[in-house]
Amino acid sequence: MPVDERFKKGIALFNEEEFFECHEVIEDLWLATQDEHKDLYKGVIQAAVALHHLKNGNVSGARKLFKTSSRYLGKYTPEALGLNVEKLLTDMQACFKSIDEGLIPKLEFQMKPKLTE
Repeated sequence: MPVDERFKKGIALFNEEEFFECHEVIEDLWLATQDEHKDLYKGVIQAAVALHHLKNGNVSGARKLFKTSSRYLGKYTPEALGLNVEKLLTDMQACFKSIDEGLIPKLEFQMKPKLTE
């Protein structure tokens, strides 16, 4: 199955730390599709918004979205549409674990999970 250009653009925006814009682009795809990857798109959207919240200091909102995004993304491990879903989940879990342990007060972008194709 060819990867939709909106998904590729969303991944690029995610990697540029443009989390809200990533959400906007992939949400258009999510709303327009009924294929077997619909929940993958939703999981990436929620992961992006979780990081957007972290970037803006909303740890509580970020944590909620991280939990729901993990449920959606978990259906697609280890890989889907060229996306290393397993690595994304592992990186996000490590990021939130550090925050929960008080090791970093907010997201430090050198730890930020990256989406890869």
